[in-house]
Amino acid sequence: MAEKIKIGLDFHGVINNNPAYFRDFNREAMTQGWEIHIITGGPYEKVEAYLKNKKIPYTRLFAVFDFYNRQGLAEVRADGEFKIEKKLWDSAKAEYCLKNGISLHIDDSLEYGKNFLTPYCTYDAGNKNCRLDENNLLDLKAPVKETLSNIAHFLKQKNRERF
Repeated sequence: MAEKIKIGLDFHGVINNNPAYFRDFNREAMTQGWEIHIITGGPYEKVEAYLKNKKIPYTRLFAVFDFYNRQGLAEVRADGEFKIEKKLWDSAKAEYCLKNGISLHIDDSLEYGKNFLTPYCTYDAGNKNCRLDENNLLDLKAPVKETLSNIAHFLKQKNRERF
């Protein structure tokens, strides 16, 4: 039996850059039995409200701010701004992906990508695509089923390379 595909999606700069596409992408992926993990800086409640308003389905929502705030590692200032140690902030998404078996994460940050062992696709908001690796560009304007098929093919190739 094939391993379940789990996709990590950043919110700021990815989903909120193209909400209609990701609504359809997430819906179809979940119909195919995939998991969709929204992995964001947060805050959780605001992201959750946006996703609900735009009818964007997902399996799980993880917010870095809320995670570290619960641990007492977030400094929340009087003006509502917050601060978390850069090393913790920059590595949180990568750690979440490893811990939760994420197959592929799509994010717009080159900086966060440096911490990932999980396959990482750097999203280009202007062109609505992301680079899976030096040979594969994922077109996030293509029909959703085609995009999901391309992801599945890429992951199958990656798994073969591991063994």
